[in-house]
Amino acid sequence: MTSSVALPPASRLWLLMMLLGVCAPHFSVIPTWLMLLTAGVLVWSTATVLGKVTGIPRWLKWGLVVGVIIGVFLSATRAKGLEGLSTLLVAGAVLKLLELNTRRDGWVLVLVACFIAAVGFLFNQSLLAAIYGILSLWVIFAALISMHQTDKLGNDLKPLQKSGVMLLQSTPFMLVLFFLFPRLGPLWNVQYKNNVAQTGLSEMMEPGRVSELARSEKIAFRASFEGNKPPALEERYWRVMTYSDFDGSRWLVDEEPASNDTMPVIKPSTQINYQVIAEASAREWLFTLDYPQSIKISAVKQADGTFRALSPLMERVSYSATSVIQRAPEALTAFQRNKYLALPSRGNPRTRALVSSWLQQGVTQAAIVDTLFNLYRQKFSYTLSPGTLAGERIDQFLFDSQQGFCEHFAESSVYILRLAGVPARLVGGYLGGEWNPFENYLQVRQYEAHAWAEAWFPDQGWVRLDPTAAVAPERILQPFDELFGDAPEFATETAFSLINLESNVQWIGQLRLRYEALNYQWHRWVLGYHHQQNNLIQDWLGGISVLKMLMVLGSIALVLGAVIWWLLRTPRVALHVLDEDIEVLSRRLGRFNKSLERQTGETVMHYAQRLSESFPETQSLFLRWAKAFQAQRYAPGRYPASEYRLIYNQLAREIKHKKYRAKP
Repeated sequence: MTSSVALPPASRLWLLMMLLGVCAPHFSVIPTWLMLLTAGVLVWSTATVLGKVTGIPRWLKWGLVVGVIIGVFLSATRAKGLEGLSTLLVAGAVLKLLELNTRRDGWVLVLVACFIAAVGFLFNQSLLAAIYGILSLWVIFAALISMHQTDKLGNDLKPLQKSGVMLLQSTPFMLVLFFLFPRLGPLWNVQYKNNVAQTGLSEMMEPGRVSELARSEKIAFRASFEGNKPPALEERYWRVMTYSDFDGSRWLVDEEPASNDTMPVIKPSTQINYQVIAEASAREWLFTLDYPQSIKISAVKQADGTFRALSPLMERVSYSATSVIQRAPEALTAFQRNKYLALPSRGNPRTRALVSSWLQQGVTQAAIVDTLFNLYRQKFSYTLSPGTLAGERIDQFLFDSQQGFCEHFAESSVYILRLAGVPARLVGGYLGGEWNPFENYLQVRQYEAHAWAEAWFPDQGWVRLDPTAAVAPERILQPFDELFGDAPEFATETAFSLINLESNVQWIGQLRLRYEALNYQWHRWVLGYHHQQNNLIQDWLGGISVLKMLMVLGSIALVLGAVIWWLLRTPRVALHVLDEDIEVLSRRLGRFNKSLERQTGETVMHYAQRLSESFPETQSLFLRWAKAFQAQRYAPGRYPASEYRLIYNQLAREIKHKKYRAKP
């Protein structure tokens, strides 16, 4: 059995290199103990192949197996997302290394390596990850080829060369599948949701949620604008969701769908058209520039002006949208008015007393905003580390700590406005974005998450009120990374952040922007190709139907089948001219009776004798031809070719003009 053949040392080294290559991207998500164990087993196995140490003792193997099973169980149960799957695959591959002896073991390890390489794309789909994935496939195929080569050590790169040729040969087929084959939805949606929901805004807001996002430099979305003209910095408010219900500790998202009487009036002169590429968030909420009017994707517009997709964004999506800088006043129904004034009957007594005193002093509802913002300007500070507030949280913020992030100011503003009888709501979204001049698009990261307030006035409708602009106007006018780049809390989720290095080395910033521009095209035209595939196929076929797709795929299958047949067909062996004569005679006689054909392995003389027995009247001619054939075929110099040809032509005419029937 070929599967039980012992693996040669060179093949073992290729398999070890393969495993190191596919496991390396997972080191950032698997537990530390597994990363150290993987490195240790790889080093020991390499030393064993090179003859530096003996194999791992049996008792130690069993100990590792038991320890790894317990460790994987504990780690997987604590994992929040796909880290558990990654841990399980890497641990299985490491355990298989302990029993890497035969070719069958090598095949199993190669299959596991393919799974590990594929799972890596669930964590990173960038251009660099794709290049690394191709290199991993190159090494995986090289390891597979090496298992079928001779046993020798040294710098043998032939498996790598053959693997490269195989990848190049498969490129046309890969391109056909990429351009024409319909995309299938991912099968890991449930686990993936748990994984991506760790970042981004959520349907519940309480102080600390937005400031936590300042630790993340992950990209939330990218936007390109018509005419490459982005809005000014102070107008880059990206609306995601609003919060209307306050239970005393948390603000909950407003999910009221829009109706015709709540639709704002569009002012064509202030329209901004743009395209958004949103990262997977595992939530339905879409990113739109304030104030959104329309969006070209299957979504539901909410009464608060936000848009909600029909299903959670489990993968990157692209859509076009239109927004206006100013909007017309909107009416407020009685139900909405009560909703945007609702507060718990008790809580935060010092804040309630403050608002009551303002109203007793004659401060009108319209003047409440100026009074509140003046208070912020005089006594408050803006910080990424406001500390923890509990209990009567708004009282503590307004009268004790007096320092906070955007969410603290927005929350207290909405609370005070409602106490003063002004309908108000909390808005969650993003503010700002970095303009990339190399590809002309705006890139918005998680640390640019922002919260602000909106208040409704009878003569103005909903008005944006951003208390952050009062206490820290530089937050509105400066990029977030320039303002807080030196803060210890900034972008701490990433172990090695290029953004943190840019303040000291400028060329790093230029290099990062160029790479991100390239990555933007990768996301737009390669990873996002399925969004354009429908339009492309529709242009070619004039509409998509199951029958047309089957016809296209059937045509492709026929072409590929013809190519495969041509490559794998058995080449026709060139026959000697005398052997061609036998083939001709056999085919002609076979037309009269199949039993007259020459049998496989039958000598010419025996064939002639068999024909003579069936047709005695031509016996002498058959035997003369057989003797002339043997003489001409095996002693051509001693027998004239013209004599042979004369006999053959005479026999051929005899067969052509007579009907031969074999004797029963």
